[in-house]
Amino acid sequence: MDFVMLTTLTDELIKGNRVSGSWLSKAYAHIVTALTDVGVSNVIEQNIKNRMKIAKEKFVEAYDLFNSLSSVFWNQMTKRFEAEEEVWEDFIRDKPQAVKWKTMQIRHYDLLKGLFGADCASGKKALTGRKILHELEKETIDLNDGVKILL
Repeated sequence: MDFVMLTTLTDELIKGNRVSGSWLSKAYAHIVTALTDVGVSNVIEQNIKNRMKIAKEKFVEAYDLFNSLSSVFWNQMTKRFEAEEEVWEDFIRDKPQAVKWKTMQIRHYDLLKGLFGADCASGKKALTGRKILHELEKETIDLNDGVKILL
């Protein structure tokens, strides 16, 4: 359910159905339709808002803790943040609330980052959700003559 919801939200973001940080009603309608199409029944807009709120809260907590740390990295395969043991020890000593993230998985972190990362971002190098999605869509193509074009 979460994957369908988040991928549909990503599509809605690309379509411009999030304005000033708020999702338009038609975005919620499209999510309900997408979930119904995969067999999730009796879903209403409020269910989606509640699920999104929970997912965003967990994401923001992790993002705020780890986004600026170069010694802790996101592992897409394990769905967890990883670091050397001594890094974890020092980090947990400074921020005891981080202990749960040593073993907790976050499914769909990359989708969540694309959707909600801009809500957390600040500073000169901050990326909006739209910019993150644009970066993910870039591909390098080899034209067989050594020249590469970035789409």
